[in-house]
Amino acid sequence: MKQFDSEYIGRELTEIGIRVKKPIRIYLIGGCAMSFRGLKETTKDIDIVFKSKRDYEAFCDALFGAQYFEPVVIRAEHGKLNATRMYENKDGFHLDLFLKRVCMKMELSKGMEGRAEFHKQYGKMAVCLVSKEDIFLFKSLASERRKRDMSDMRALYSNLDWKLVKEELLSQRLSGELIELVIRRLEEFKTTYDLDVPLLDDLKKPMKG
Repeated sequence: MKQFDSEYIGRELTEIGIRVKKPIRIYLIGGCAMSFRGLKETTKDIDIVFKSKRDYEAFCDALFGAQYFEPVVIRAEHGKLNATRMYENKDGFHLDLFLKRVCMKMELSKGMEGRAEFHKQYGKMAVCLVSKEDIFLFKSLASERRKRDMSDMRALYSNLDWKLVKEELLSQRLSGELIELVIRRLEEFKTTYDLDVPLLDDLKKPMKG
């Protein structure tokens, strides 16, 4: 699958941003945010979360002029994302758009919004990168078939604030099934890289804060 670097992504955001007609703010939560932070060289797509329907609709309105379209055939790996909407361009660069909640699992919370770092202004579009801790959390909730997320989690691991990660998990009030998913993913991560994951012990017992 084709991969795209931060320079390419920046050009695409510029093309979209100049077509946005009203001030909006978007939040990048995955590999693209890592690329802009210098933690990953390339990514295959952008995962974008919008806090309001107004911002989401203004962004979508700008995509046609920037030559993005909704793919007729959605690849299997994207088909299970439960994204609000998906777009591609002629290069095969993919946009996964989420309104407030990502993959019907975790919401872009007030805490995440407050921790997000302003990256750049593209026309009337402000682009923010969620924190390393929050990217790590989103990736820990990804499908267990997405093995490539493990290497991303490894790149994010250094100097993570585990207390913050735990507090965000508590605030999300995830179902027991999703907590079990996080436990399995973190256990796989620990085994794969032989690294300590302080959060695991807390997750394996009732989390009371």
